[in-house]
Amino acid sequence: MPLAVASLTATALTADRADGGAVHRVRTVLVDPVTGALIVDEHVRVQCSAPTGWALLGDVLIAPGAGARWAARLAGSCPGALVVAVHHGARCWLRAAAGRESGLGPGSGEAAAAAAGPVVVFEAIGTGCARGTWDRLASLAHSCLVAGVPGTELGAAVAALEPAVGSLPPGRAGA
Repeated sequence: MPLAVASLTATALTADRADGGAVHRVRTVLVDPVTGALIVDEHVRVQCSAPTGWALLGDVLIAPGAGARWAARLAGSCPGALVVAVHHGARCWLRAAAGRESGLGPGSGEAAAAAAGPVVVFEAIGTGCARGTWDRLASLAHSCLVAGVPGTELGAAVAALEPAVGSLPPGRAGA
């Protein structure tokens, strides 16, 4: 399903926190270029360095870290998040439907979360700070899932919407 971004806005819900994170309410409007239909998505995006009270409430979690295992670990600690993204420098590991793919729930543990499904790896194109790119990328992934893009097509759909990234071949959790 090809989609285009009509609007992506983020409103801060918290002031600077001790862990350097931030909490935003994000509203995204996607357009189906064929039918002209609009898909509106609103979610809470949390930047965190460790699971906190806000992380437990987030629909989208973004944290520093590297690799699919770190994404699985964060997803396992906050199973309510639909999208988890961990990043290090120019790379971001994005995990969609964090614990939902295999019916994981609270207390399912890191091992179960690691087996839940693939992680898509993205790389920032060009120079400069990628942090804002990873925030947008994770929010666009959430909006694509809400719009009905299958998890298997998520990497390509998000890469088409976020011109600042290139998609690397998807890996599996733990790769």
